[in-house]
Amino acid sequence: MKTKLGLIVAAILVVANAYGQSPIANIPFEQYGDHAFIQVKVNGSDDLDFIFDTGDGLTVLNIERAKELGMASGSTATTTSAEGTISGKLVKHNELTIAGAPIHNVQVYETDLTHLEISIGKDIDGIIGYDVLKNYVVSMDYDAMEIKLYDPSSYSYQGLGKKFKINLTSFIPHIEGEVTLQNGEKVKGEFFVDTGAKATIDFNTPFVEDNDLASKVGDSYIYLVAGLGEKEYEHHRGKVKEFAFAGYSFEDMPVGLSHAQSGIQNHKKVAGIMGSGLLRKFNIVYDYHSKSMYWEKNQHFEESFPTNCSGIELQLSKDKSQVLVHKVFDNSPASAADIDANSVIISVNGEDALALGLAELSDVFSQPGETVTLVIDGETITLTLKSLL
Repeated sequence: MKTKLGLIVAAILVVANAYGQSPIANIPFEQYGDHAFIQVKVNGSDDLDFIFDTGDGLTVLNIERAKELGMASGSTATTTSAEGTISGKLVKHNELTIAGAPIHNVQVYETDLTHLEISIGKDIDGIIGYDVLKNYVVSMDYDAMEIKLYDPSSYSYQGLGKKFKINLTSFIPHIEGEVTLQNGEKVKGEFFVDTGAKATIDFNTPFVEDNDLASKVGDSYIYLVAGLGEKEYEHHRGKVKEFAFAGYSFEDMPVGLSHAQSGIQNHKKVAGIMGSGLLRKFNIVYDYHSKSMYWEKNQHFEESFPTNCSGIELQLSKDKSQVLVHKVFDNSPASAADIDANSVIISVNGEDALALGLAELSDVFSQPGETVTLVIDGETITLTLKSLL
């Protein structure tokens, strides 16, 4: 009798646990280039396209979208981005909904996102991160291309992933990693976990300077990084022999070296940022309420890291009607072909460049050994792609 009763109680507990594990919301996300987009309703609006960004401490709304929604203009405020501070309007007491899951009384930061849109190549209605993460347990599954939200009070992790203790700085989680430089030197540091950053690893300026990284990452080139503001910042792209954390390791990893003099990338106590180029190799559960993260390898884990093999940095024109050569890297196929910055790319391999979009074009330009045919300002140019690192 006792045995039968015990089995009944155990069955009830299993059912209760399974019910408690049911997600509150299932949110499909679109991976456009290095950014994950989800749909969010603001104060009962239609669905808006937001970047899901674990490095975002304050929900951001495109000021043009705020005007369309008739939102009252708030007080002027500044916020910190990766490279510095920007100004905008802070509007309190907003109601957000994501796939039916509510987030109440949210402060929204209204600012111009045009510069970020033309850099990414897609319209952006807003950016959200911490306001979701502080209210729900968030499971981000790159295999299923789905984010699930769970009730923190009943959630219990059931997977096979590795557990990390969460430490937050500026509302962003960070974990320890170790980098092996090209000269064999090993350096440890803390790294922000930031789905909104397009990097694999991007080292912060103090860490770069303290460890003289510029001379220890092999061949490198200078590229531009766009943030929330209009100003762009120069970074170096190079390679390290290995980056390792918690038993995971990646060899010959392309990395970025920041030269920002303010903002998160000038943080002295954190070595750098782990961006979406690395994070997309894992399905990750963010449980801020139990101060834990769980990382499980996914189908992308063994894939190589793409790098620019053309020497062309892309951007849309301000009116988003053209694909432009934003920058040409030295000693690259593009520089050898005398391609100039601000030239208009009309087609690539016979397909309309604007219709392809910046994300698809970046994929095309990251295939070493391939030949691509461009029509630029009416002139046909053929490039043989090669790694710049």
